[in-house]
Amino acid sequence: MEVWMSPEGWIPFEKAFLTEATGYKLRYEGTEIDLRIQGIPIPFHREGELLFTSLVTPFQSGSVQIYLNGQEYQTFIYPDSRKLSEQQFDVMIEEILEESNSCFQISGLEREVSVSGKSRGASWTQWIYIERSIHRLRQIFARIEKQPFSGLVKLPIVQKRERIQRVAHTTLHWLDKRGYAENIPQNVETPNTFETVDVYENQVLKKQLFDLKILLRTYMNVERVEVSKKAATFHSLIRRWINSPFLREVSMHQGTYSITQKFRKHPIYRQWYIWFEQLYKHDREGIGFDYPIAMKDTFELFEMWCFMRIVRILRELNQVEETRGLYKTTESGIFIDLAQNKESKIRLRDGKSLYFQRNYQYNSKEFYTYTQRMIPDIVLESGNEIIIFDPKYRVTGNLGTALGEMHKYRDGIVHRETGERAVREVYILTPTSDDSVEAMRYFEEGYHDRYKMGAVQMVPGVESERLKEKLISILM
Repeated sequence: MEVWMSPEGWIPFEKAFLTEATGYKLRYEGTEIDLRIQGIPIPFHREGELLFTSLVTPFQSGSVQIYLNGQEYQTFIYPDSRKLSEQQFDVMIEEILEESNSCFQISGLEREVSVSGKSRGASWTQWIYIERSIHRLRQIFARIEKQPFSGLVKLPIVQKRERIQRVAHTTLHWLDKRGYAENIPQNVETPNTFETVDVYENQVLKKQLFDLKILLRTYMNVERVEVSKKAATFHSLIRRWINSPFLREVSMHQGTYSITQKFRKHPIYRQWYIWFEQLYKHDREGIGFDYPIAMKDTFELFEMWCFMRIVRILRELNQVEETRGLYKTTESGIFIDLAQNKESKIRLRDGKSLYFQRNYQYNSKEFYTYTQRMIPDIVLESGNEIIIFDPKYRVTGNLGTALGEMHKYRDGIVHRETGERAVREVYILTPTSDDSVEAMRYFEEGYHDRYKMGAVQMVPGVESERLKEKLISILM
């Protein structure tokens, strides 16, 4: 079996350097083939004497099991160099929620908002934490279950007197009360030493699992089906742990608990304690999302983050008048309403508006399209003109093609009254590295001024000075 790699051409599959979220062509010389990747069969089609297929690697890195005609192999899918780190993922979540809390002050909504840094209530970021790290908790529990802390305890037992190997003071004391000489009972009570797992650390562990099980019931009752289903799965898993033979011998700790030296120094129990410490550090000022974003959906989070960064810049420039469109209110609380196709709107000064996922089609009122429906990610409407910002999470080496697609916005969105093309400027927002920015003309100011389009660097954790300058020039 061979794979096509540019520019090498066809090379043996086992020598290929596979990257996540990438398409590959495979060919096999033989009469028939049974190829399975992670247990999923891959169909081939015949062209002459060879069999061909196309394969798209998942948007995840790690080792992969390959089954080829009954033989088992293992290969590795490497991370995409354009992919943001998990730390940057967390930065985007934090900055989105931080800006949403700032905008809430001018939103005009009237509702009480609880403020706390550490809470046992449910929140969007807490669910993201549970969903992303439950597999790590599963690994930690498996290692603890295999070799848990234990201690020695002395308990009285009653056994035949001839089986007593060593006489303790408590045994003699018992005999003094029960009889002596010829009246010594046949069965004698004596202390015996047993090993038990019912120690403080395991009692705390059981209590934490019990609290987590109760917390998961909250997520089982949310409106989003995918969240409630996963929460039910996690709930069954935790309940199974609590009923395991290991924890059945352990009593549950009552009241507050503290971190002991064993929790502090033991490599496995320490990870367990840290996991539960982080579990309750996700409460914000009562505002979050009511839907989850997985790591594989980083592009969706990147779009929201870019939008909220633009909101922040406009707010600091004193351009924001009303932010009610950012939120929706439910019985559960207040949530940022930036889901796709929701067309969230912020009203700016001088009649301008900022939209997330603005919808243009043939029957739209002020602006319309004469071809197909178009939904740019971020739109700034100012009078008869439109400025579009389009976050592109993974186009570092393909910026020219991505900018070429932006012509559909420039040519296809028209002002209904004047009949003129409405889009004045179009910019791609991308987390491109500094080296690429310096080497590509699309980021240059002269290119922007001449063609009214281009690219702007947006990296989580880095201040966006170029975007701020761009927004100031647009507003002026």
